Amino acid sequence: MTVTSKDQRSGASGGVDVDRVLGQLGQAGQFHLRVYVMVAVAVIQVGMLHTTYIFLAGSVPYRCTVPECESLNTTDFNPVWLPNAAVEGQGERCSRRVPLTQPCSANTSFSQEALACDHWIYANNNTIVAEFNLACQEWKRTLVGTIHNIGMLVSLPILGYISDRFGRKVALILSCTLVGVIGTLKAFSVSYEMYVIVEFLETIAGASTFPASYILTIELLGQDKRVLTTAFLGIVISMGGVCFALMAKTFQYWRTFILVVYPPALLFLSYIYFLPESIRWLLSKGKKKEAIKIIKRAAKMNNVTLSEETLRELTEDKPQTMEEKKEIQNEPGIWSQVMRSPIIMKRLAICSWWWITCTFVFYGLAINSVSLAGDKYTNYMLVVSVEVIGVVINALVLDRIGRKRSLLIGFMVCGVSCCAIPFVRNHIVWLSIFLYLLGKVAITQAFNGIYMYTSELFPTRARHSLLAFCSMVGRIGSIVAPQMPLLEIYVKWLPSVLFGCTALVAGLLMTTTPETLNTTLPDTIQEAEQIATRHREPRKSKDIQSTPC
Repeated sequence: MTVTSKDQRSGASGGVDVDRVLGQLGQAGQFHLRVYVMVAVAVIQVGMLHTTYIFLAGSVPYRCTVPECESLNTTDFNPVWLPNAAVEGQGERCSRRVPLTQPCSANTSFSQEALACDHWIYANNNTIVAEFNLACQEWKRTLVGTIHNIGMLVSLPILGYISDRFGRKVALILSCTLVGVIGTLKAFSVSYEMYVIVEFLETIAGASTFPASYILTIELLGQDKRVLTTAFLGIVISMGGVCFALMAKTFQYWRTFILVVYPPALLFLSYIYFLPESIRWLLSKGKKKEAIKIIKRAAKMNNVTLSEETLRELTEDKPQTMEEKKEIQNEPGIWSQVMRSPIIMKRLAICSWWWITCTFVFYGLAINSVSLAGDKYTNYMLVVSVEVIGVVINALVLDRIGRKRSLLIGFMVCGVSCCAIPFVRNHIVWLSIFLYLLGKVAITQAFNGIYMYTSELFPTRARHSLLAFCSMVGRIGSIVAPQMPLLEIYVKWLPSVLFGCTALVAGLLMTTTPETLNTTLPDTIQEAEQIATRHREPRKSKDIQSTPC
C-alpha cells in the first residue's frame, strides 16, 4: 500500500489538502444539493437527446404506388385491391404487380410479373424516412445512428481537452448549449444529406455532456461516495430516456419534436452564473484565488466553519520545490511507461473489449427495442426504465461481493439472455420480452460498473488517459449497433446472438483480471502490475492518495 504525506498530496494543488477541504465542506449541504440538481438537469438532457435517431429516423410502413390503380398523390395506404397486388416475399415495398383489368377493385387480378417501384406511399410522415423518400434504402436510415456514434468518437478527445484545459464547467455549458443550437437546425433540413451532417455536428457538440457531468460530480465528493455518485447519475440518465419516449409519443412528427425539445437547451447559459467550477480542477491549475472564493461560498451555504489549518493553507502560497520540479521533468512519458509493461498493455486490450461490448450491446438493445411486439414508445420506456434496476444492483453489490464477480455475473446473464431470445421469440412473446429486459438490466449493470473498475486497474498518472482511450475504442460498438436492425432484415435471429456472444466473451475475459475491492488505488505502473498479489487493505487512512476520476 502506498501512503503519501500531507505535503505530497497537497503539492500538486498549490499547498492545499483538497481532500480535507472537501471533507470539511461536507457532501450533502445546500451547496452540494444545488450542484446535484444542476448536474442532474444536464444529465436528463443527455438521456433525452443522445438517441433521438431511434424515433426521428425510425422505420415507417410504406408500399409501392400502383399508377394503374391510383394517383401518385393518393393518401389511401390500404385500398381494397392491395392484397391482390402484393408481391410474395417483398411485402409490396420495393416491387409491384400490374393490374390485368381496370378500374381496380377487390376482384381485380394482377400479373405475376414483378416490376420495380418508381414511387411510394407512406403510412405516415412522422420520421425522415417519409420526408426524404428513403423507401427501399434501409441503409440510409440506419446510417443516421452510425454517423451519430462516429460523432461521439470525434467528440471525446475534443471536449476532453476543453475540460482539462478550460475547466469542467466550461465543457459542460458548451456541450449542453451547442447541442441545443445545432440540434435545432435539424428541423430545417431540406435534404437527407443536410440532416446527416447536422446530426454529426450535433453529436460532436453534445456527446461529452455526461463525462463532464460525471467528472464534475466525482471531483466534488470523497472517494467513498464514488459508487453512490455513479448510481445517482445512472438513475438520472434513465429518467431522461423515459422523458424522451414520452415527448416522442406526444410530438410524433419529427420536426415538431425537435422544435419542442432542443431550443430549451439555451437555458444552460445561465449555468455561467450559478454552476461552480470544480475546486479540485481549479487548484490543480493553480487558480487558487478562484478556488478560495468557491470554498468560502460553499462553507457559508453549508453553514460550516473551516479549521485554522485549512484557512492557513488557503491563504499561504507554497511553490513547488526544485526537487519536485526536477522529478516531474525527468519522468518518462506515461504512454512510454505503459507500452513497456506487458501486464498493463494486456489489461488495456481487455478493458477496451469490455467497453466495445458495453456500448454495442447497451445501444443495440435500446435501438432494437422498438421492433418488439407492442407500442414502440412503451417498449422503449420499459427498456430504459429497467436500467434503474441495474444501477441499483451495482450500488448494492460492488462494495460487497467485489467488482470482478459483479461484472462477471452481469456479462454472463446478458449473454445467456440475448442468445436465448431467438429460440422463444415466435413462441412465447412475454418470455422473449422478459429475456430482452433481463439482458438490458445486466448490460446496464456491467456498463455502470465498468467505469469504476477500469479506473481502479490503472495507475494514478495514467488513469485518466487510459480510461479515455478505452472509452474511445469502445465507441466502435456504438457505431456498429445502429446497423443491427438492417442485419435483422436478412437474418432475424443474428443480432441477438451477436449481442449474447459478445457479452459472453467479455465475461470470460473478466476471469483474467484481478479483483480491486479493498485495494488501494495504484499510483505507479509497478503498483498497478502488482494488484493481483498485493495485500488488500480497506481504504480507511486519510493519508492514502486520492485521485479524481
